Amino acid sequence: MLRISGRKKILINVITKILISVLFGFSMLASLMFLRYKPVYKVSINNVDSGYITSKNAMEKGINDFILNGDAENVAYVIMNATVDYEMMLVKKDTILEDEKILANIKDNCDVYYKVYAIKVGDEEKCIVESLEDAETMKNNINEQQKSFTKQTEVEIIEKNVLEYDKVEDIEVAVADIMAPLQEENDNIIKIRTQLTSSKTVSKELLQALKETLTELNFIKPVDGGVITSRYGWRSTGYHYGLDIGVKLGTPIYACEAGIVTYSAWCGNYGYLIKVQHSGGYETYYAHCSKLVADVGDEVKQGDLIAYVGSTGRSSGPHVHLEVRYEGKTLDPEIFVYDN
Repeated sequence: MLRISGRKKILINVITKILISVLFGFSMLASLMFLRYKPVYKVSINNVDSGYITSKNAMEKGINDFILNGDAENVAYVIMNATVDYEMMLVKKDTILEDEKILANIKDNCDVYYKVYAIKVGDEEKCIVESLEDAETMKNNINEQQKSFTKQTEVEIIEKNVLEYDKVEDIEVAVADIMAPLQEENDNIIKIRTQLTSSKTVSKELLQALKETLTELNFIKPVDGGVITSRYGWRSTGYHYGLDIGVKLGTPIYACEAGIVTYSAWCGNYGYLIKVQHSGGYETYYAHCSKLVADVGDEVKQGDLIAYVGSTGRSSGPHVHLEVRYEGKTLDPEIFVYDN
């Protein structure tokens, strides 16, 4: 059995008492420290001290939740533009913790993109709504109100992601705002049509209202088959302002291009005459008809039946006399209908 001498026992007792005293001192010091101080995390955003928080884990969870879900139901995605650093330390018990404020500051350093739906009418985006259901409701309402219009404007729904937007608060009010200029445009078209049908001729002011910007037109021949019996230019009887295409009596005559019928009646030497106003200031004449089909004010498409070949007026036989005019000046029709 190991025996410990008296001197060693005394030394061990002294050391034990010292260790107990040190441990007691540390315990007392730690107790005093925790009575006056508390452990926290100092947060730096983009290397700038922003304050203190209670829990690093709770803060990171809040940041992750925001990046994944944003702050609204229609968030598309979130991009964080800040670097966040944490440092654990002891601070006085009365130090204010700012978890919510710091989290809000971090959110302010994020770009939040929202999924929205733009209502495009014609070439212009009119408004933005937050749900596809609202967008479809608006589109259907606009199209329904346009059913009776002479001209319908296309309505599209465009999905997009944006940082900021002004949303529609009242769908009915927004639809009414969109319909107002469309209704006005339709009323103007009806007014022009009414003035057209009230006269066999059309004033220059009305023609100007019908013109669009100058576009490239692609004329087709007014009749199937036939032979050219007289060309544009000088001939023995004088200057010929059109192109004569000989064809059987009663052959259908078709519109060379889309446009609006501005004259449909008897016209002296022309006999029964149809005039069609096209875009960009172009106009076509179809003369010596046996029967007129299209009426003044009719909107015709390229290839639509407008009359039948005859020999009325100053004519030596069944043919269609075709004229092409630009701003009232005659052009060689052969260039338009045979050389394209």
